[in-house]
Amino acid sequence: MRLFLNEMDAFRMEAYDSSSTYKERIKVYHDKMISPRELTLGDVVLLHNSRLSPFPGKLKSKWTGPYMINKIYDSGTVELLAPDTTLFQSNGHRVKKYYSMDKVMEEEVELEEPPME
Repeated sequence: MRLFLNEMDAFRMEAYDSSSTYKERIKVYHDKMISPRELTLGDVVLLHNSRLSPFPGKLKSKWTGPYMINKIYDSGTVELLAPDTTLFQSNGHRVKKYYSMDKVMEEEVELEEPPME
């Protein structure tokens, strides 16, 4: 019976070691896939609205805005300026950069004619 208990302890320790190595590998993979957010003053951002109902509808956006970043704190909090000039603070993880279609449409690329043979 004592031999059986020792085998069970060894099996438990082996399972614990393999699970900890698995967690370490998954953490490394997860950290590698995270892209850093580089927010600067004056950036235009969208704010994630987490107060929507659980089933807001297929086409209803969870993002509100655009807002302008007025101040960035060391803790990750950002102070946002709304279009009606009200200031409020939000967690920096709840915002993402806003890329308007106006900027995309302004950039013109000139194409060259292909050579005729």
